[in-house]
Amino acid sequence: MSEQVDILIAGGGLVGLSLCAGLSESGFKTVVIDRQGPPVFEPGQSGHREGHRLFSGVSPGVSAVGIATRDFLSRTGVWSRIPASVITPYRQINVFDGEGTGAITFNAEEAGVEQLGFIVENNHIIKALFDRISEMGESELHNGVEIELIEKSDDGYLVEAGGHHWQTNLLVGADGSESRVRKIGNFHTLKWAYAQSAVVSTIEISQPHADTARQWFTDSGILAFLPLPNEHYCSIVLSSEDTDALMSMDEWEFCEHLGRLSEGMPGSIRGVDKRFTFSLRQQHSLRYVAPHIALLGDAAHTIHPLAGQGANIGFADARTLAQVIKQARLEGRLPGDIDLLRRYQRMRQPDNMLTATVMEAFVRGFGTTHPGMRWLRNSSMKLVNQSGFIKSLVVKMATERTGSE
Repeated sequence: MSEQVDILIAGGGLVGLSLCAGLSESGFKTVVIDRQGPPVFEPGQSGHREGHRLFSGVSPGVSAVGIATRDFLSRTGVWSRIPASVITPYRQINVFDGEGTGAITFNAEEAGVEQLGFIVENNHIIKALFDRISEMGESELHNGVEIELIEKSDDGYLVEAGGHHWQTNLLVGADGSESRVRKIGNFHTLKWAYAQSAVVSTIEISQPHADTARQWFTDSGILAFLPLPNEHYCSIVLSSEDTDALMSMDEWEFCEHLGRLSEGMPGSIRGVDKRFTFSLRQQHSLRYVAPHIALLGDAAHTIHPLAGQGANIGFADARTLAQVIKQARLEGRLPGDIDLLRRYQRMRQPDNMLTATVMEAFVRGFGTTHPGMRWLRNSSMKLVNQSGFIKSLVVKMATERTGSE
């Protein structure tokens, strides 16, 4: 016998859990299932899933949380559950062309805002989401279960996982870039791989980071330093065409390599944690919805991490879909109604496509070694840096666009 539920979310990561939290007081019965075991939250440390080594209490996975995302998590009762001591506001972003003299500085004070965003370990967000959903009492979380069957039915989908049988009116795919839900729903995608992978880790630097995020575009790849609560710690993301060589370096060779790419800012690299790597690709589903099914987050789109917007557009998907589902309740409709789901698609797909296009232009523009393109790139960066209007516009897009209703 199948248990009847209104919404089943496949994927218990940041996006799937934030959708569940966003459905608070919607009146719809919601179930979240995830193949990974529940996060382990140890006293005095970050919560982490098995296999993640901690570097002096710091987990390697972080997100650059924009203002709009912060506001969404605040409205859902999640942000207040994240300890202030693990939230690092960044008030300045410095972007450098490592092969030229071009540079851009984005400053919160100049833009008329308190901060440009926040760096938060993903595990602290996950824990806050778990706590909030557990408090809600309206939803079920099932971790460590594999989906065994997804089958179309007359009024939704039948899902079997971990000995459970659910009949759901709306099946949500928040199960990542290799989404099984997307495949079951026969959603076609546009995708291409970059000739790069990314290396992520945590480093210790000799000088305080001063709540500043820094990024360098070089022939060897794109390097980002993201500030952490300890003023001498940064999370790093380094995209490169030769990650095998980067992963084979010993600790001090890697530190010296980072020092060269970062041009000695800020100071020397004192140490580096265990390194992790993942491949980079662009992927976008041509549709986000079908009757009784919807995609969000990486299941619907993946972009290059150079601007740190991947998490924010995923959270924006969750916010918008929650809004549409709540509207369904007010209109007396079921959540899998295709006309309502198309509202979500219309609200999110253009914005996500614009972000993907801008990221692609950056990757291609900074990936070229053509002398003429390098001159144009440097000149353009200097022009942007001298224009208060353009910089304000960029900051406004980054901090507010995903929060539009």
